[in-house]
Amino acid sequence: MKQLLAILLIISLNSCKSDVSTYIPFIEGYWEIVSVTKDQKKVKEFKISESIDYFKVNEDLSGYRKKVTPRFDGAFEMSQHQSEFTLSIDESQLWIQYDNNAVFFREEIIRANESSLIISNNDGFIYTYKPYEPLIFD
Repeated sequence: MKQLLAILLIISLNSCKSDVSTYIPFIEGYWEIVSVTKDQKKVKEFKISESIDYFKVNEDLSGYRKKVTPRFDGAFEMSQHQSEFTLSIDESQLWIQYDNNAVFFREEIIRANESSLIISNNDGFIYTYKPYEPLIFD
């Protein structure tokens, strides 16, 4: 009886996990950093950010991440540097894997939806983003 309960508990816990593949359509776009946390403590909060992260995701789950700076006319200044990446799902986790100049690292996409993007790195820092909204001056 205990074994049956343990099996049912494991099945129910696994069924509660969200399907991380549903995050993928939300990653592409312009994201403004809101905060950085570590060990459940805020390391930094951003009232306004001078640069925005732009993520481009291709059909084959390759893509790139680039820093852009918004201009007053609504356009962006693009940096010359971009980080190529590949998205992958491993053990019910969505990973963004970078391989730049023979330096490999990956970050976990904890959540991505229309209102937030949350990324965790190997050092335990959690970066929370919101969709970029241009400043409108009348």
